[in-house]
Amino acid sequence: MIRMDSDFEVTPELVQKLLEKHSTEREKRLLKYYKGEHDIVNRKFDDETKPNNKVVTNECKRITNVSVGYFIGKPVSYSTTKENKDYMERLQEVFDLNNEQKVNADLAKSASIYGYGVEVIYTSQSITGELEIRFAYLDLEEQDILLVYDRSVEKNLIMAIRHYTYKDVVKDTTIKEAYVYTSDAIYHFRENDGEMTMIDADPHYFREVPINVYYNRDNISDFEDIVTLNDAYNILQSDDINESEYTNDAFLLIKGMIAEDEDIQKMKEKRVIHIEDAEGAGVEWLIKNLNDTWKENLKTRLKNDIYTISATPNLSDSSFGGTQTGEAMKYKLKAFEDNRASKEREFKPALQRRIRLITNILNYLRNNFDWRNIVPNFTANLPKADLTIADIINLVGSNILSKDSSRAAIGIIEDPAHEAEKVQQENEDYIDLNTPKEVIIDDEQDEEALQGDK
Repeated sequence: MIRMDSDFEVTPELVQKLLEKHSTEREKRLLKYYKGEHDIVNRKFDDETKPNNKVVTNECKRITNVSVGYFIGKPVSYSTTKENKDYMERLQEVFDLNNEQKVNADLAKSASIYGYGVEVIYTSQSITGELEIRFAYLDLEEQDILLVYDRSVEKNLIMAIRHYTYKDVVKDTTIKEAYVYTSDAIYHFRENDGEMTMIDADPHYFREVPINVYYNRDNISDFEDIVTLNDAYNILQSDDINESEYTNDAFLLIKGMIAEDEDIQKMKEKRVIHIEDAEGAGVEWLIKNLNDTWKENLKTRLKNDIYTISATPNLSDSSFGGTQTGEAMKYKLKAFEDNRASKEREFKPALQRRIRLITNILNYLRNNFDWRNIVPNFTANLPKADLTIADIINLVGSNILSKDSSRAAIGIIEDPAHEAEKVQQENEDYIDLNTPKEVIIDDEQDEEALQGDK
């Protein structure tokens, strides 16, 4: 993290100096571990004839996938009051345009791997000429993000630099592109032969830096604390297979005689060994005695430490099987749930900032919306019985819970305000269909009807 005074001027010299101080070694290492490129893969022995298996048990990827799935496997829902129905509809249009659910999942995954995820918010013009508000996840594998904060207690984001390097195959040169985001403009820089030059600068109307950061709990990766444990487990697994190969390649020990190469070849072909009667003579395999129990206990301890430190449960464990009460499951998942709650506390402010930035543009287009009226709601992604929904209905019926809050609490409802509008429309249609219509017959029609009866 870089902190500096907020009264800065964006110059090529400043950008060059900041980029020189930006290190991404930590992010690259964490990404390698998520992908399964662990240290065991690079292990070498001085004796190249020895078995050198390189087994990777990718606990890092498991931890990220399980944690992200539990945290945001069910999409975020948003609640508001009826007075803000139009506002929520406008926001939902922006969310649908940008595939908000997938962007949220990508950001949560990035935060799990690196400790933070980043998105850019921008405006574009549609084919019909209308202004569109867009936001997109920034993949830290393809580009690097440098974040600069002020020196205040609030630690406000005052600048962000998105930069990447590519090779121009035509000119056979390496080019670095850098986009600098501030609270009022976006600057484009390009570095050629070590010299940074400004290409252009465009103003924007977000009123804040249009780069949004989603932090993970404690601002670290979900698996950063168990990397060394995963390395130890990989070594034990690999050495187990190495020792198995040692056993397959065991030496044949012949006692009491000296066998010539020709004799050994005949023994292998005829699978018969003849030893003259001599004291101490015999044949046996020379193998290494393996202490399987000790090694299995050690691997079990490592696994348990990984589950404990990462606060992720072993869902394949037998203790999760059978019929168990909801309260019993809660105690088993308490550390996991504490982890999810910490993620939510870090993720929610970033979602609110996204809404604020979008609202700044909507208000620039002559609206008067207040971003505080939209509340993001998270739901843990665990199988739940229908009784949970029934409990919600009972709470609504007993006037303990409002219908707006109940819709936000039900995971299958993505847009509670729109769902309320649909229910109201269905009720109106039902009343309209079941209301007797008044029939008016004029005098001439009445006379014809009477004559027809006669």
